[in-house]
Amino acid sequence: MTESGNSENEGLERAGVLPAQQSRSRALRDRLIAEGMRLARARPFQDVAIADLCAAAKCSTGAFYARFPDKLTLLKAVMVSAAAESRPLFEAIVNGSPFDQIIRDLVAAQVARFQAYETFYRSAFKVSLDDGAAWTPFRQNASGLANCYISRLRSEPSIDGVSIDEDKVRFAFQIMYAMLNNTILNRPGPFHLPDPEFAMLLEASMIAAMGIHFPDEAKG
Repeated sequence: MTESGNSENEGLERAGVLPAQQSRSRALRDRLIAEGMRLARARPFQDVAIADLCAAAKCSTGAFYARFPDKLTLLKAVMVSAAAESRPLFEAIVNGSPFDQIIRDLVAAQVARFQAYETFYRSAFKVSLDDGAAWTPFRQNASGLANCYISRLRSEPSIDGVSIDEDKVRFAFQIMYAMLNNTILNRPGPFHLPDPEFAMLLEASMIAAMGIHFPDEAKG
């Protein structure tokens, strides 16, 4: 099993998911998580009944409770799964995009994902207000992504290494997630996720916060 797979299983255990020893049991667990995500993207999770989940996964309620103590635990498991799915996608952008396009590409991908998963994220935020530990998978993703970007920065010959302040870089990523989260939750305006100005200004804010001497093309 890969390191990411081990991490996801540990996250499921921390979320309260009951152990699934057999491959068939794990397959049904994963199917319930996948259907949970599908339904959570379609409507607020508080409006999703366990019967809906079981019908979608083609299992009995008894089979559900053999894997999840309650619906809340399933949502936490969906959060773990969503974080495990998105982390390699964003790290691939940091590692693979041309250096002068990383932040732009990353912001565009984050905005697209938050738009596509808006209803799910709103339900996940509500859970994290009562249980801060439920947000741990996303918090770990943010930290890991910042570290990934710092590694790319330090390997980039066009960047003056003296200008790299790692705390400022991490704060730039904090800005990104704070703006995405707040826009989903509160929609304060004046710009929203579909507006091109949102991504453009978020990119500029991150670059300004990092205080790094970028080559001219990275600013364009």
